[in-house]
Amino acid sequence: MKNKIIFLILISTSLLATDIQEMAEVMPNFQKSLYLGIVSNNTIVVAVGERGHIGISDDYGATWTQAKSVPTKTTLTAVSMVSNNIWAVGHDTTILYSPDAGKSWSVQFEDKDRQMPLLDVLFINESDGFAIGAYGTYLTTFDGGKNWTDSLISTEEDYHLNKIIRIDEFKYFVVAEAGKAYRSFDAGKNWESLELPYPGSMFGAIKYQDQIITYGLRGHVLVSSDFGESFIQLDSPILDSLFGAAQTYTDKVLLVGANGAILQYKNMAVTKVDLSKSDGDYTGLLPIKNHDTIFIGESGISTKQIR
Repeated sequence: MKNKIIFLILISTSLLATDIQEMAEVMPNFQKSLYLGIVSNNTIVVAVGERGHIGISDDYGATWTQAKSVPTKTTLTAVSMVSNNIWAVGHDTTILYSPDAGKSWSVQFEDKDRQMPLLDVLFINESDGFAIGAYGTYLTTFDGGKNWTDSLISTEEDYHLNKIIRIDEFKYFVVAEAGKAYRSFDAGKNWESLELPYPGSMFGAIKYQDQIITYGLRGHVLVSSDFGESFIQLDSPILDSLFGAAQTYTDKVLLVGANGAILQYKNMAVTKVDLSKSDGDYTGLLPIKNHDTIFIGESGISTKQIR
């Protein structure tokens, strides 16, 4: 049942929208909140999650402080960082911005009446960024978020968009629900709809060498070496849904998900990684140094060694 909670938070719309700007509460055990997104600029680590909680660490996850004066109590689902500029997105089509490594925050975009979440954000530099979410929502900016163009990735489809990644200067890739994906050859100006070999939802994707690895419901992992022209479905040792992935310093890819699931990808195969103790559902991870990895999820933030 617990992994269903994570799934519903990732895709659910906001049902309690109000016109009052609420501030996230500063909590003594904020590290134990549900966290859904994590990023680093190699100086600080930033994690975002439920109730507007934002955790910041300047010592590779050894200690954490909660960001103050965060102008929302809505669930934050994803975060992107360029230098000291941070953008976090979440429910109520909310986009938050910090220009100073998390010391101060402001709302760049919000549409509570729409009652739908943004599910991912990607900034290429300090100016150019993308935010995607429920029902095909696709927002772009070319001035660091001062202005956002609000549109749809497709006028013919309204699938939930879960993850956007950059392949190179012009190629971008998006995974969605119901076996759908999208690719762009012109830096996100136009998008082509793709049918994946698995008809279920893909919650994430990661670029690895010349491959795109997508992952999602019931442990499904698909790999493409030709920018989505074809996919190979890998044999997965688990049936738990996968929510996050990251490349390690030892040139492997780790995938994490429900019920403490951890998979390792290498050479077109995934194998299960067993830990002595898991922390429930994992939603993301960030390799930091040596074999240390920061995990986020329903039990908060933790650091473990993966060899």
